[in-house]
Amino acid sequence: MKARRRIRSVAAVLAVGSLVVLTAACGGGVTRRSDAAGGASVEQIDKYLLAPASASRIDPAPGPIETDPITGATLSLPYKGAYAVPDGPIGDPSKTYTVCFSQALIRHPFPVALRSSLMLEAARHPNLKVLTYNTDNDPLKQVQDLETCAAQKPDAILVWPHSIAPLTPEIKKLTQQGFKVVGMERTVATSDYTSWIYLDDEAETKAMADAIAEKLGGSGVVAETSGAVGSSPQIVRSYGFKKELTAKAPGIKVVTTTPTDYSEAQGFQVALQFLGSPQGKDIKAWYVHSGTIALGIQKAMAQLKRTDIPIYTIDGSKQEVQAVQGGKITAITPHSPLIGDVALRLAIMAIEGKQVPKDLILNQDELITQSNAAEILPKAWGTLGTNTGF
Repeated sequence: MKARRRIRSVAAVLAVGSLVVLTAACGGGVTRRSDAAGGASVEQIDKYLLAPASASRIDPAPGPIETDPITGATLSLPYKGAYAVPDGPIGDPSKTYTVCFSQALIRHPFPVALRSSLMLEAARHPNLKVLTYNTDNDPLKQVQDLETCAAQKPDAILVWPHSIAPLTPEIKKLTQQGFKVVGMERTVATSDYTSWIYLDDEAETKAMADAIAEKLGGSGVVAETSGAVGSSPQIVRSYGFKKELTAKAPGIKVVTTTPTDYSEAQGFQVALQFLGSPQGKDIKAWYVHSGTIALGIQKAMAQLKRTDIPIYTIDGSKQEVQAVQGGKITAITPHSPLIGDVALRLAIMAIEGKQVPKDLILNQDELITQSNAAEILPKAWGTLGTNTGF
């Protein structure tokens, strides 16, 4: 019976994930939704979306402030000491090792920072070559990229997957072909991989729900705006938030807006449309799945003179932290993309035949508010330049 339930659960997750290729829908409701925009049912939040109970955990141990090799901005790698690999050549010093790095998005601050953290580690190893593949928010293109990568017979493959359905069979196939595969942050519905790095989505959504419940005193209407439909963050951030909010403050109602592609531009457009609708007139807080979307929503609120609505979001780029410092965003729960260095070190260890954790959770830092934003700003990822989204 348990096995059958698991199969149905995975099938449901894949069904939701496949919708990202076909449509972007708008939905509502608080719990047990199975539509693409409204979140996922209890059965869909299984071991393939959240880290297994057996996963190893490590706390942040920030390194010194460094220069981002892509943007030239400052940042601090929050897990610089985790699974350390000595500077210098890896494996056989006379050999050049190749690693493919496949990313789900391009022209967006999160994947830029993810690649920056990986490049900072790669620069420490002269006989390591990194081949980077970036898709333009296209999961099928990412599958093609991974096939191109595999044809070059790399020593390891690192992947930040777009969405569940299209990438699951590809990750599984690459692992079964003998490639060392290290995934990060977003998930797929298989355990066929060498190692996977999770961020603590449950703790992050709980922090958001608790902060909003306290702010609203247990009653009112909250707007929720998600990112790409079918991606694991979209599913777990909706489900986890609603689950905690229902338990903490059942008197608070959640209404969902049209989803976005995680860009500031779409956040702006979605907010303009929503704030002009009947549903948008009475909201008391806004829960946003990503800080980049939140920046667009804040601009729409300013244009419509609705800046009285507190915004709560997830991520923590420099622009977002600065917005908190200036009172434009109320709070951010950190969700750092600066994990590429950890993924590369795990790949190096696997290449060298060393044991690596199958599943690893990276605990996140405390909530970012006006009280600590100034301290966090120089260490945060991204730049303070204008972000126009995709």
